[in-house]
Amino acid sequence: MKLNYILNSTLILGFSSVTLAQETNITIDLGIKKYVGKESKLDRTKYFGIQSAATSNEFKSESDYLFSELNTYPSRGFDGPQPYGDLEDLSSGKISSKAKSKSSYYKNTATFKNYGTRKYVITQKPSKVFKMGADADAAVDKISAYMKEAFPENSSNYLDLMDQTFASTTLFSDDTDEAKKEISRYFADIAKGLKKKFPKLKIGGFSSLRPRFELNNFDYWENNHKLFMDIAGEQLDFLSLKLYDEVDRDTSTINYCSGSDAEATLDLIETYSFNKWNKVKPLLISEYGIKVPYWEGTAYSSDRDGFILESLNKMVMTLMDKPDRIEKAIPYILGKAEKFYKNSVINPNGNPHPLAVTHKSADGKSYEYSNLIKFYEFWKDVKGVRTYIASDNPDIQVNAFYDKGKWMLIFNNLSDESQLLNFNFSEFDAERISKYTLRRLFLNESGLPELTEAFTDIHIDQWDIDANETLMLICDVPVDTEFATSIVEYNNYSKQMLKPIVADKPIEFEFTNVKTGKGKANLRVSFGKDVKSDLQPIVKINDNIVLTPKNWAGYNQSNRKTFFGMLSIPIPMSYLKDTSEVEITFADTGGKVSSVVINSEIFSTDVENKNYEAPNTLVYSSHGGNLLHISSEIKCKNPKITDLEGNTIKKLKSYKNGETIDISTLKVGKYILETTTNGKLKFKK
Repeated sequence: MKLNYILNSTLILGFSSVTLAQETNITIDLGIKKYVGKESKLDRTKYFGIQSAATSNEFKSESDYLFSELNTYPSRGFDGPQPYGDLEDLSSGKISSKAKSKSSYYKNTATFKNYGTRKYVITQKPSKVFKMGADADAAVDKISAYMKEAFPENSSNYLDLMDQTFASTTLFSDDTDEAKKEISRYFADIAKGLKKKFPKLKIGGFSSLRPRFELNNFDYWENNHKLFMDIAGEQLDFLSLKLYDEVDRDTSTINYCSGSDAEATLDLIETYSFNKWNKVKPLLISEYGIKVPYWEGTAYSSDRDGFILESLNKMVMTLMDKPDRIEKAIPYILGKAEKFYKNSVINPNGNPHPLAVTHKSADGKSYEYSNLIKFYEFWKDVKGVRTYIASDNPDIQVNAFYDKGKWMLIFNNLSDESQLLNFNFSEFDAERISKYTLRRLFLNESGLPELTEAFTDIHIDQWDIDANETLMLICDVPVDTEFATSIVEYNNYSKQMLKPIVADKPIEFEFTNVKTGKGKANLRVSFGKDVKSDLQPIVKINDNIVLTPKNWAGYNQSNRKTFFGMLSIPIPMSYLKDTSEVEITFADTGGKVSSVVINSEIFSTDVENKNYEAPNTLVYSSHGGNLLHISSEIKCKNPKITDLEGNTIKKLKSYKNGETIDISTLKVGKYILETTTNGKLKFKK
């Protein structure tokens, strides 16, 4: 991924990964309903909100378009329990008349009333909530009074008590380490007290800026997130953080979090959560997208919007893959943001926030949408249940959903090179698609974001996706479409983590209760080490060596001193055992393996569908090309799979008559099943 972005209208070109344009194989099967844990149906309120309380005064007539037509939601605002004055200004159990007026405004505004029960995130700055020596019991009384006044009774909201808790150095200048411990204890005490009064209110923290866990050989992790989880985590319903692509101040290039960095960051939090509580506490991503401080306080410039949209789509594609452990993820897009910055030191001219969805028109009398509205316009129709889709290229992110005759396939290119996508539909699906709608969000030749749609009834089996483009393929299929089977994705965490890397010394990770069966599996190996060191470990699982790919999701991180990312390594299902051991070995010393996760997708036959009857053939593939069906009419010993040239690809030594064979590790293509009784039978994966 190329490191390029705009600072003060100057194009800064950074490092880029040198890659050749390549083909990506996409396996797609509408007959397979996909579960991630227990989650299948897309909850739009999790991912497509806006950083705004969205009162009618803020959006006026725009709310009909933004909220009704584009299906988005007000998701987060700085309207917490202490919006005016410090703690000592408010007597215990009471709120000031000014705060009461403000809270009543939120409670009674029509627009907010319509959406206020949709899991809204309440937060505020630390200076309004905490001082060294603050009384947690008094804070509980004040927060309780405010919550009762400001929000509908029994509303299911989130309290992310303080925004950027550990980032406010002015609060902690006397003793930073001790302050972090005290504020963590304060968090825990408030959470414990509020739970008794508001059973539906979910409380969490600490909404840190983009974490750089790998810094100083993971000291940043130890002294921030781990410390907070150790002290306050037991009392919290969720853990919150922000994920940004952001400026690398030393090189003036973008330090991308999207891709493998974000995956490694979330895997570390999840793994430690599992270590502490034998479960993964859900994550609330209070902001995701891009953050460029140089833009703040400057006049609106449309040439920035493309970079913002690219970051948003890269992040949301990653977060949509984790619905079972993402509580909520809010795009870093604001409403009319002048009021937050006008007359401030950083914005004396009252310019809008660079990530505002609206800005003033040229005449200065009205408002119009910025290009950021295209984020919501692109995603407006996406809903329904997940269906099976897989990419063999980590730079091509994929998701698929089905709803009432519409099959929505989404692709995002993390690479700076265009990619040729080969769509491998199941033979059942291709013939049932009556119409294709192609929706594209990309940068045009002028560097501005463009959203287009085109329609065709001609079958599409290939498509070129531009660098950093997001593409949606909406397929019209019969409304009565049902599922033939289902697949369930599991994540298995190890109790070992943050293991130091020593040259040629195997690092061991143990797993118990691993989900096995027919399907596919990957090892998610995350590590932080010098970016110029060996980044290709030797990996074994249960004494079987697996091939480590040379590519990971996103850019090569060459503008950073330390690489931190996740390598996804395909492994044959036959290598997995209920109790499994993984060994990771690097050629040089330095850094740590932060986490290893076994990700498995197991097929089931809990759904039957007459539309997916077995074809009248002796051998065929199904389940997204992962299973090979061999008719019981074929009676032979030790059949084998070869390529079209006769080279042996897979021996079926333990084959039993009529058995279904796992072929998940085979590449997409044409093969031959060679038998003793029926000769050579061709099939396609």
